[in-house]
Amino acid sequence: MFTRKNSPATSAIATDLTTLPDIGAVSVRWLRDIGIHTVADLERVGPAEAYGRIAYRFGSAVNRNFLYALAMGLQGRKYNSATQREKRRLCEQAGIEFRPTRKRRVRSSLRASAEFTRRGRR
Repeated sequence: MFTRKNSPATSAIATDLTTLPDIGAVSVRWLRDIGIHTVADLERVGPAEAYGRIAYRFGSAVNRNFLYALAMGLQGRKYNSATQREKRRLCEQAGIEFRPTRKRRVRSSLRASAEFTRRGRR
């Protein structure tokens, strides 16, 4: 007896690369060009190896965010949910330089405007 999780239609959808968060049509085309056609293929190869193959083939069109999207997508997460530790580990596995995310500074004019708004509301 099939349950919803085990039905053939559900398992076919679950193996489709487009079901991964942040993986769009171009990413799927790149993955298929290197022989990765399903989520199971991606899990077997691993996100770091898949990234390396795609970066070799497509060059500067591919960036670190794609590596994060592959890895986090396999976990059902968005690419920007990766922690600095996860990003560092993924970059090491892929053999690329890790560049920590810098916190953006709010421009002083925006701070001054926000302070003026807070004062005016009192």
